[in-house]
Order: sequence, then C-alpha cells, then structure tokens
Amino acid sequence: MWENPIYTFEREVSDGGKITKKQFHINVTYSAPRNNPDPGIQLVNIFNRVLKDKAPSKTHILDVGAAKLRNTLWLLQKGYHVWSVEFPELKNRLKEAKDKWEEAERYPNFHKVSFPKDFFKLNGKFDLIMLINVINVMPIPLERYALISLIHDKLNKKGHLFWHQWRALAITPDRYTEENQFIDGYLLQGPNHTFYREYDRDETHEMLYSLGFQHDKEIPLSKLGGINYSYLFKPTHENLISNSLNLKNLIKTKHDPKKAISNVIVINPLKLYLDELKTIQPGKVDAHRYHLISSRVFYQLFSLQLNEPILENEINEGRGRIDIVYRNKNKEGVFKNLKELRDIKCPEIFVECKNYDYNLTTKEYAQLSTRLIPKRGMLGFLLCRDKKDAKKVLKHSQDANKEDKYIIVLDDQDIIKLASYKLEDENDERINEFIDNKIKEIID
Repeated sequence: MWENPIYTFEREVSDGGKITKKQFHINVTYSAPRNNPDPGIQLVNIFNRVLKDKAPSKTHILDVGAAKLRNTLWLLQKGYHVWSVEFPELKNRLKEAKDKWEEAERYPNFHKVSFPKDFFKLNGKFDLIMLINVINVMPIPLERYALISLIHDKLNKKGHLFWHQWRALAITPDRYTEENQFIDGYLLQGPNHTFYREYDRDETHEMLYSLGFQHDKEIPLSKLGGINYSYLFKPTHENLISNSLNLKNLIKTKHDPKKAISNVIVINPLKLYLDELKTIQPGKVDAHRYHLISSRVFYQLFSLQLNEPILENEINEGRGRIDIVYRNKNKEGVFKNLKELRDIKCPEIFVECKNYDYNLTTKEYAQLSTRLIPKRGMLGFLLCRDKKDAKKVLKHSQDANKEDKYIIVLDDQDIIKLASYKLEDENDERINEFIDNKIKEIID
C-alpha cells in the first residue's frame, strides 16, 4: 500500500459516438500548497496554543504529509524535534521542495521519514502528530482510515492528534460541482488530477472516534483556525473497527500505479460498526468493546434527534452509573412525538448494554427501571445480542409499564434492521415507525 503517490482510474468517454474507457491519474503530491512559504498566522496561533507549556527539546512531533516543510521548518526553528513524513517523489519533482528538505536537514532536530517504507518502521511514540490537509486529498476512503489507524499506534497515551483541513467548498464553491464529483469527493484538473473531499465536523469526529480518538474539548481551536476545520484529538480507547478494516491485509495490498483502480468502496461509519459488531463474541471479554460500538451505532441511528452519547454517566451523586445517556434535542422524530403525542417524558434517553449469551433476567430490567424517573426521563433501551424469547421480553417491558416506565429491548437483528433503514433512506420515517411500534406493543 502507498508504494506510489500516483493512482490510476478509468472513466468512460465518447469518441465519435463510441463509448470507450480512458485512463487518468491522481497524483496526491500535486495537492501540496504551492505558494505558502510558512505556516501563516492561523496555524502559528494554533501551534502556540497546542504546544503551550511543552519544552521544545523534549517534545517529539510527527508531521504526516509534510509536503514542502512549511510547518516543519517553523517548528524546527523553535527547537522541537520533528519527524517529517512525505513521498520522496515530491522533492524529486519540485526544486522548491528539494531546497526546503535540504534546508531542514541542516537542523540536528530534524528526522526525514520516507513514505510509506520508513513510516511503517517508526517505533517511537510522539507527543503530537499533525494531519494538515492530508486525509482530505486521499482518493481511497479505506486508505484514510488505515493511515489514522497507524497513527493511533504511534501516539503517546497523553499525546494529541492535530487535524487541520481547509474549507475549499466555502472558499471556491464554483470548483466543486456535480460535473466533477468523484468517489466521495471531487476530481480537480491540473498537470495530474488531484482529489478533494471535505469532512465536516460531525464526519471528522465520528471517523476519529471509530479509530480510537476523542475530541479534546479542553483545548478548543475553532476560533484560531479561521474558516478552516481545526481540532485536537486525544487517544482515549481502542480502535473500534480494527477487524472490519483488516489493516494487516490492507497494508500488504500492492499498489500498482499502472493498473486502473475499480470498485472503490465509499465508507459509511455505521456500516463499519455493524461489520465490527458481528465479530464481537458475547461474554465479559468483549463487553466493553460491545458497549462502545453500541453507543456509536445507536447515536448514528438517531443523530438527528439526540446529542452525542455520555458513557458511564454517574447518577445519584456518583452512587450509580448508567451505561449510556443521550440528551434529547427535541427535534422532529420519534422522541419528540413520544413526548407530544403520548406524554412520555424523555428529555434524556437511557441505554444499558448487555453482551450476554443468555436470556436477560429480571435483574437487568430492574436495573434500568430504577434509572427511569420523571425528572430524567421515562424511556430506556436494553441492547442485547439475542432476545431469544420475544414473548418473555415483551412481558418484562409491560411489567415496567405498570409504573409508566418504557423499556424497549433491541437485539442484534433489530439493530441491523434499523441500520438498513438508515443506510437506505434519506429520512428516519421507518426508524421512527419501528420505535413507535415497539411502544405500541408495550402499551397494548
């Protein structure tokens, strides 16, 4: 993988009324900024904020996709140790890049990393890893996930990943139209074609969370980044989609720049979570992984109606915990309807995850039932692997309803069905109807 920065694709063209296939190339090194000799005031402000209180001589930084080293050189001058990662073809092609790399090599705190060979071999742990306009110019979605997965393994536990992406759609919208849409982004003309894919905030955060990162809200960068997307992420958990990515085999895949790439898969995080869910074995060993993935699947299903999940939420002054809590946005959908049409209070939605290979017992229902009180909300979900006895499950839910509490049990098959609705439809009508029908079953 990544043996060459050139990607070959094919497209159909009309030649005298005859449809033929013509090859074209995307060279990712052509996306390197041409007229930016230094980081610019926005990035300088961000660097100063991110690196505040860090001793340069003790701080190791990995600059992935370093291009012409505009950021690396600034950091070297400040005394930071910088490992710069780039395809060697860039400096071989551009004299300006070659000059900058030669200038950097005069610094004792500079480390050259040829991509991908040297990058794969890096064993050190870094305090800061920078992805500045990198992921958004990579044409193969799966490779974007692969790169961030590898970065996760190279970051210190207390380190940060800095994500920065220009917002080209806002700056030059005329360049990005239906005519040049390609894969999940846009194909741009040039000496060789280049690719651009703009990730918004929610897309960025979900992709990074699926790969083991969480947004560090304590160090906000949005005001410093101007109109660009700038975020700082910290490694907080394991890679949630490692099995579905099949990273080891992906790395071994050979990239032949002369052979046209076909059948490129556009990645949807919900689909990856579902694939991963199917690999999780019931039981205590994978209980935490099931918990994390379930929290994201549920959020993806209801993201238009609910805020992001709060995991292991403390209640009763810390004497109790709820697996997952979602705050109701009170937007159009089933939760707003339940409040307005059925008078079911649900300012917060409570979810408990049970990675069991046996039937749910009275204990699990009672545990969730005690969480449901009017001031917090009267609606909760029990997520499990297999309901096994649907009639018994319904009876437990109906028993809870005698106290005006609503407990909906969803197993893997229910989740898969709801996910298919989400992936197939432009709206949530079938999802809303599904949940409302579950409420009807309990009431009737």
